[in-house]
Amino acid sequence: MAKAKKKIKVGFIGCGGIAQYHFSHFDKMREKADIVAACDLRPERTQATADRFGSRQYQDYREMFEKEKLDAVYVCVEPGAHDGMEFIAIDKGINLFVQKPMSLDMKYAKKVLAGIKKNKLISSVGLQCRYVDSLPIVKNWISHKKIALINCTRFGGFPLVWWWRLKKQSGGQAVEQTIHDFDLCRYFFGEVAKVQSICRRGVITNIEGNDVEDCSSTLITFKSGLIGTFSTGCFGSGDHYITAYAPDGCKVVCSLFGNYTITEPNMTITGKASNDFGQESDETFVDAVRGAISSDEILTPYSEAIKTLAFVIAISKSMENGGIAVEPEL
Repeated sequence: MAKAKKKIKVGFIGCGGIAQYHFSHFDKMREKADIVAACDLRPERTQATADRFGSRQYQDYREMFEKEKLDAVYVCVEPGAHDGMEFIAIDKGINLFVQKPMSLDMKYAKKVLAGIKKNKLISSVGLQCRYVDSLPIVKNWISHKKIALINCTRFGGFPLVWWWRLKKQSGGQAVEQTIHDFDLCRYFFGEVAKVQSICRRGVITNIEGNDVEDCSSTLITFKSGLIGTFSTGCFGSGDHYITAYAPDGCKVVCSLFGNYTITEPNMTITGKASNDFGQESDETFVDAVRGAISSDEILTPYSEAIKTLAFVIAISKSMENGGIAVEPEL
């Protein structure tokens, strides 16, 4: 491996809410990365980013790419706003971190992946829950059991940003929000053969212009033969649970954030995460771009995340077509 760069130059496209999450991690690794450029349609956001990191400000990402020499770029725009910025980065040989979901169009995502592979770029996607350090314990337990059935739930708040309430911009709750939970289903149980999903609207009545599903239930058939259900809604107490049942009376309950309980006939084991998984997600990408570690250490490269994207887009397609069976498109 070549000698690692001391610092890399990073640009951000989108400086809204999710970018602030990443900024908090960059605050802790200023010795590894400089945010030298920030692009957003709202000048007050780029100004705030400049005040924080000393970055140059842009309102047009095309101008940013033209003027800056970047090692990596973070794409932190709403799901429906991906309009070619990844392709410019790819053509310039700039490594990519793309916030989930990477697109609402599988053809677009496949084209991005093809470009990443062709130019041998380093990539990562913001599915940071994969970095929760207790999850491998749960996965190891699952691997030693014959899991017969899973039952999963995800309930929580309704994001009040303008674009989230518009299905054509966010993709809806299953695609934009519950994608983290569906991603862990793939991590624990393998690839999905088909989904059948139904949804309901009209439960949430105080959000003007809202057309996303308020709640949905999905039947999942995995390629292994495992079956399960996943119910999710834009309301409730914030439950994020995956429960897996084995025919010998054993089960595991694991939350999105790594709290778990394993129950067997003669014992109960509990545990929880101990790491800052969001920090680890960003720092792993930065270290890989620096050349300090292998890119193989990135848990959610674009090539892996696109499988989860296909999963949730299949769910959305099923619920919008009366619950028909849909296979993830890869």
